[in-house]
Amino acid sequence: MKSYSIRVNSIDRENEFKRLALETGGDLEEAHTLIRFSNDLGRGKIRTWHLDAGLYMRVWDLYLLKPIEFIKEALPVYVTNNGYSLLCIHTHESVELRHINQHQQFNKVRERRFAMVPDSATAGFQLNPALPVQLIDFSISGYWLKQQPGYLGIARYFNDDAMEVNGMPVLVEPFHLKTNTLTSKLIERVDDPRADATAVFSLGTDLIKDFMSFTSSSTEKASGNIELYYEKVKKAEAILLDHLQKMPPRMSMIAKMVALSESTLKRYFKLIYGKSVYEYYLNKKMDMARTIMLQKPYSVNEIAELMGYEKVSHFIEIFKKHHGCSPGSIKKKQLENASFSH
Repeated sequence: MKSYSIRVNSIDRENEFKRLALETGGDLEEAHTLIRFSNDLGRGKIRTWHLDAGLYMRVWDLYLLKPIEFIKEALPVYVTNNGYSLLCIHTHESVELRHINQHQQFNKVRERRFAMVPDSATAGFQLNPALPVQLIDFSISGYWLKQQPGYLGIARYFNDDAMEVNGMPVLVEPFHLKTNTLTSKLIERVDDPRADATAVFSLGTDLIKDFMSFTSSSTEKASGNIELYYEKVKKAEAILLDHLQKMPPRMSMIAKMVALSESTLKRYFKLIYGKSVYEYYLNKKMDMARTIMLQKPYSVNEIAELMGYEKVSHFIEIFKKHHGCSPGSIKKKQLENASFSH
């Protein structure tokens, strides 16, 4: 039996959803958020939602008459933004993970599972006929993911060479007990054009958090309490961001302001953001300095003063260490580009 091939490289663009409709022979409905098809390929629906900045979701509810090879293509390195695709396989009998990059016949999905693949990798799935095909896939930007409790577990998996499963960058984890309920509720929403956006967002993010909590718990014993301290750590982050152009309060003072001990704040801040408090603060401070430099006609001395540095040399040293080039070289290039454009 011929296997049709559907290739997608992004779910966060309307033109990709239109192309998916074209390849399945489906009809676009409801402001291009729903594909409905009933033809010799099979019947079913695929609905897409833009849940949040940097977070997109598709829900597949199909019954196929012919097999389909579904390929999530790798994005070019310059547009990946350290993002991921997360697939929630609700019907493991009809959805097989066949290959990651050049590795063929890989199938670790023999029960209801999550499969997370970086945007920089290609993943191939086989959707089998004569069985219900139900799956949910997310496109998650690196920025959105970093804001979530449990991110560190994923970062460690992909960055510390722990992802070696026959040399393939893929993280496959089983569903929790409550995951089946979440996925079932989301799949029901594919039939409801009036589905409440807030409820869909809540279900989608709960599903991602369910996956992340499993991953996180295996990397650090303390991560089981992330949810308990998450809001307080976010408050500490807000205090730091409010002091990017001045000296931040002492760590003991910040800890007191958010009602945590200093050691607890340091430990959970690093668990959630993957960096120490000081490293995180300095990164944000230098990013702001660069943004101001590119947007405002200030001299290096003025920017150093604006960012709260008494010694310009100290500012230049830290800036260069963070960005790999001096602020003077950026200003010089900026002036050259301005002269060229005129």
